[in-house]
Amino acid sequence: MYSVKKFPDYERDTWIAENEDAIADQLNFEDFSKEALKDTLEQVMGEYLFLSNVNKEVVEWKQNFARFLSYAINAAETEMKQSKGREDFDGGRLSMIKEILEWF
Repeated sequence: MYSVKKFPDYERDTWIAENEDAIADQLNFEDFSKEALKDTLEQVMGEYLFLSNVNKEVVEWKQNFARFLSYAINAAETEMKQSKGREDFDGGRLSMIKEILEWF
């Protein structure tokens, strides 16, 4: 059976606490001029805002996808009740959808 790693779900403050040493290494500004620091800060802020927006979109996508799968489960259950002879196929499809939902 094929398996996929669960979508990562990072808590910002926990991640920062776990990576304090790496962050401190990146914040060594002794050799930079004021202009270089300003340029670097602008670049970092641009990347931060970009990643924040991407993260919000990913969270929204996950919610929408989970909602879609929930509707698909309901439709499959309704179809199973209405049609005879396809129970194995519909039951397999339903199991697959439920397994996908467990990733979230």
